[in-house]
Amino acid sequence: MLRRVLLLVLCALPAALAAQTLTQPKFGYLNYAEVLKAIPQYAEAEANLAKLQGQYDAEIQRSEDEFTRKYAEFLQEQKDFPQNIMVKRHKELQELMEKSIAFKHEIQTTLETARDKMLEPLTAELNDAISRVALKYNLDYVVNTEEKCYLFINPSVGMDITNDVKAELGIQQPAADATSGTAKTSNSYAR
Repeated sequence: MLRRVLLLVLCALPAALAAQTLTQPKFGYLNYAEVLKAIPQYAEAEANLAKLQGQYDAEIQRSEDEFTRKYAEFLQEQKDFPQNIMVKRHKELQELMEKSIAFKHEIQTTLETARDKMLEPLTAELNDAISRVALKYNLDYVVNTEEKCYLFINPSVGMDITNDVKAELGIQQPAADATSGTAKTSNSYAR
């Protein structure tokens, strides 16, 4: 009896291992920022953002020049002022500095919002392309390797979908990229 149970267990073991490998999750991975930057409209969005940044930088420089001029005047004339005028001028300089700092923070927020708005249609298009590729290969999930959190991804369960997503977006790839990675592994990952 013990022999039969042992024989049954030994016979069932390969089937159980095969079933486990069939249900092992398959996933894709790509560097999100790399693909986003490869979209042709990304360069246009970045150029528009750089132009806006330049306009704000010019205004910041004008404010700083005005503050520097007023501060230099204050330093030159402070010995001739009575105490109450000196306190008033010092307070004006302090207010000017606080306004300048507040304006810089406002600019930072404005630029971040503008960048998000400019990139919103591109990220939506990229997310859709990632979804289409993941569904095409019946992947359970897709991992973003941008932050380098993944020190190792086993190629027998993970699939680099970068080239597939770029192709889905219509991004032209150099001939060397087109023959590497995805082309030789794509078929082995489809379930």
